[in-house]
Order: sequence, then structure tokens, then C-alpha cells
Amino acid sequence: MFVARSIAADHKDLIHDVSYDFHGRRMATCSSDQSVKVWDKSENGEWHCTASWKTHSGSVWRVTWAHPEFGQVLASCSFDRTAAVWEEIVGESNDKQRGLSHWIKRTTLVDSRTSVTDVKFAPKHMGLMLTTCSADGVVRIYEAPDVMNLSQWSLQHEISCKLSCSCISWNPSSEPFC
Repeated sequence: MFVARSIAADHKDLIHDVSYDFHGRRMATCSSDQSVKVWDKSENGEWHCTASWKTHSGSVWRVTWAHPEFGQVLASCSFDRTAAVWEEIVGESNDKQRGLSHWIKRTTLVDSRTSVTDVKFAPKHMGLMLTTCSADGVVRIYEAPDVMNLSQWSLQHEISCKLSCSCISWNPSSEPFC
């Protein structure tokens, strides 16, 4: 049976997006307070904030998870005209931070001249690809040629629309569109 529960999100401003990971056991939120928070679901169904950090210098509009095959990877986009890719790193067994995790910014995509309004990872079968759209109507598709090096993303396509673009979506099917 489904039970709706509220959580104390503790953002200091409006929450713009909530995104669940592939398995539904992790959740990310983003806000006008320029931060992203990651939440983990406990055995009893309660959500606990396990990470919170400032991600951008403007309101954060969207946050999205990559497929878990690529690790614990998030992307965020912002009014500050950027999108960022984040990777969770868990402390090594010989480290005093053993088992503790933190999120590292792997790259900042700075191609947009206006607010980046949405960001989405491609379906797993397409590899590690990311698309953004901007208030000026430009859709950009990036690819990480080496999934072990998330600091390198190459711009593959840039599509200009005549009007502003506020959201994007990938076709999840592996079948060709036409």
C-alpha cells in the first residue's frame, strides 16, 4: 500500500525539482538556494539527507541521475548558465573517512549564453550522454567518451529552436524513431 510522507527538506528557498535514482532508493532535490541535497531511503521507508552542497551561483532548476551502470552520478542545471556533473566518492577502507561519501564536481558545461532550464541523461543503451536546454531555445547533446573520466564531455550536437525551451526528454526506446 502506498503511504505519502512529508520530509523536512531544509532547503532555504523554493524547491524546483525532485529526482529519484533508477531503483527509487535515493532522491535528489534542488532549489533556488543554489544547493542540491541527496536523500537515502532507510529500511523503514524514512528519507534521510546524506549530502547537501552548494552547486551553482544561481537558482538550480533541475537535477537528474545517470543510470547506475555509470556509478552514482548526478547532473544539475542553473540560472547561472551552466550545467554540472557530480560524482559520489566513497572513502576507501584504509581511509579515516571509511564508508563516508562526498560529491565531487567532475565538470561544468558552460556553452549556454542564457539560463540552462533542463538537463537529462540519455537512456543506458545510448552510453553516457547528457542533454541540456536553455532559455534561448538551444538544445545541446554531450557525450562522455570515457565513462571512467567524467571530467571530459564533448559537445556532439547543438539544435537551435525558434522559441525558449523549458524541458527536454529522451526517447527511452532502443528502436529508431522513424
